[in-house]
Amino acid sequence: MKEHGIKVLCGILAFGILISIFHIINDQGGSGLGNVIDTFTITSIILFLSTLIYIFSSFKENIKKISVWFLLILSCPLAVMSLTHLTKEYSLELTETTTPKEFLYNVKVDPNIYNRDKLKIEKLIDSLINLKTVERPAELALRYFNGQNYNDTIERDWAIDLPKNVEYQEIIIDTLFYSKNGKDIIAGLLINKVFNEYKDYPKGRIEYVGKGFKFDKDDDFKPIKMLKYSVTGHDNYKTCSERLRYYYLKKIGTYENEYNMNDNRFLKQ
Repeated sequence: MKEHGIKVLCGILAFGILISIFHIINDQGGSGLGNVIDTFTITSIILFLSTLIYIFSSFKENIKKISVWFLLILSCPLAVMSLTHLTKEYSLELTETTTPKEFLYNVKVDPNIYNRDKLKIEKLIDSLINLKTVERPAELALRYFNGQNYNDTIERDWAIDLPKNVEYQEIIIDTLFYSKNGKDIIAGLLINKVFNEYKDYPKGRIEYVGKGFKFDKDDDFKPIKMLKYSVTGHDNYKTCSERLRYYYLKKIGTYENEYNMNDNRFLKQ
């Protein structure tokens, strides 16, 4: 690298720029910008570390070169920010949860009841994602009219906040959280196995999508309220579950004025 060091460093920069242009030209569904940012980030890290190696390979000689300083200054800000972020993310990955111990959820629920409730919520969500008008379970929305009991109906858009432009193949409740007495479901983590025709277009493909939700059995119109953070694009349940738990049991707790799902302060909201 000593003989062709500057050429190699400039080549790294040029290669990153070319890949970014490629992403812009082949942008699909607005993903181009994200790919460009990722490319610049990776390029900056590689360029920054390579420049440092080049400098220290012959410090007295290379430290005087203006081109070296130019490449170092060019790559330094984004590289340092990215490396700092990656370090924090890695540390977070190793942490079980960021919820303080004094607020940590520790409700014990009988496994049979837990599995029964998971199945119950899965069936409820499965009924609510049907298009057009959906029929509500009797225990949530039973109506009496003209001497008979009827299940209420409600428009799908009002019933549940899940996208319509995918084909739902399986509803999986990943985790449930209960009230302090262990009797009422308060919140949970949901994973949907869907077929998305816009992924790998025109063939489409299966993907797993995860979301958090709050549950209110007393709300006749909308018992399940989807939360704003979601994970998408996973090829299998395991990776989707891990990422979903990463956000709702670790990451969100680091945001200002927000709590993890296993935080009693969140469950009491």
